[in-house]
Amino acid sequence: METLAVTIPRDLKERLEHLAAETGKSLEDCLTLAVSEFVANWEIHISDLHQIDEHEARAVLKAANE
Repeated sequence: METLAVTIPRDLKERLEHLAAETGKSLEDCLTLAVSEFVANWEIHISDLHQIDEHEARAVLKAANE
């Protein structure tokens, strides 16, 4: 494991501490999960953007004329 120091607003830290207590998880476990989910979601998002940039075939919806 690596150590990473971050500064977050006090109210966010308090909310995180509350959720950690409610779920029975450590603060470290909650932060690791949050960062892991953030990274996974953004990796997918960026991969999708690269596919669009590469002009891959994709469906396009068009509105019918009224």
